Amino acid sequence: QDVNTQASAINMDPELIYAIMHSESSFNPMARSHVPAYGLMQIVPKSAGVDTYRFLYGKKRLLSSTYLYNTKNNIKIGSTYLHILYFKYLRHIKDPQSRFYCTIAAYNTGAGNVAKTFVGSYNIKKASKIINTMTPQEVYKKLMRKLPYLETRKYLKKVNDRTFVYAKLIQKKQL
Repeated sequence: QDVNTQASAINMDPELIYAIMHSESSFNPMARSHVPAYGLMQIVPKSAGVDTYRFLYGKKRLLSSTYLYNTKNNIKIGSTYLHILYFKYLRHIKDPQSRFYCTIAAYNTGAGNVAKTFVGSYNIKKASKIINTMTPQEVYKKLMRKLPYLETRKYLKKVNDRTFVYAKLIQKKQL
């Protein structure tokens, strides 16, 4: 329920949120990585946590592990961070499918590293101009070949594949 409510509130597909939770934590609300990142959507307090809290509440706050281990909070912060990536940081990418691929990669490695894949610098606006000359398939292939980290390349494939699975499950449930 939280996922569907949040997805609707932020204008994102629930299957993406489910695919990210599956990939990030295997749906373990108490997951903690070495980074450290916390909870279902593996929120890093110093980056996604601060950005998202400021976006939602207009003030800077470093989120505690206790706050992020709360399932409702974690889904709200994680899905809102997806919204920020898609509708704010990557807004200059015109094709929705290309922007979708870049959003998945950016969730794992940051929008700057996505830009670096295309232009060799962290300039997202400059990268968007290049991305806008490419088909979504070309964007996906370039991300899979040139993202700075193997982990992010694997992550993009995993989340993208799982998004299709969750879309089918959601569709079945609605029939």
